[in-house]
Amino acid sequence: MFVHYLIAWLGMMLLAIANGAVRDFTYRGWVGDFRAHQLSTVTLLLLFVGYFWALFTVWPLASAPQAWLIGSVWLVMTLAFEFGFGHWAAGQSWRQLLQAYHLHKGQLWPLIPLWVVHLPEVGYVYLARLSDLSVIVVALSATPLAPGDAG
Repeated sequence: MFVHYLIAWLGMMLLAIANGAVRDFTYRGWVGDFRAHQLSTVTLLLLFVGYFWALFTVWPLASAPQAWLIGSVWLVMTLAFEFGFGHWAAGQSWRQLLQAYHLHKGQLWPLIPLWVVHLPEVGYVYLARLSDLSVIVVALSATPLAPGDAG
């Protein structure tokens, strides 16, 4: 199953690239570069929630340690791609790449790697709780009513 999650990381990159393309070809001209990056960061966070939900539904995580491992590997892959592609393919300096991490200056991009590393754990805990709730609901619905409870 771990291989599925490694391959699924490519889907995250496709979402990120598509999200950036939508930003660049639609609303960036209206709101400006800085606000467009903020908006696209929030949009990508939400897209990742939907994507992760689908992944974890199809390939349920087995444990919290597995979730942390997947999140950690995704984080390393994400940062390697971001800095490797940004520096060697896009020609950005290391200083330019690091400027996207100035949260104190309104840059929201640091939320993406934080989300990538923590969302598998959050998803695991949340889906486990939903699963526990569904078991309770099924058990309660299967409980026969006592005489006179039929209302």
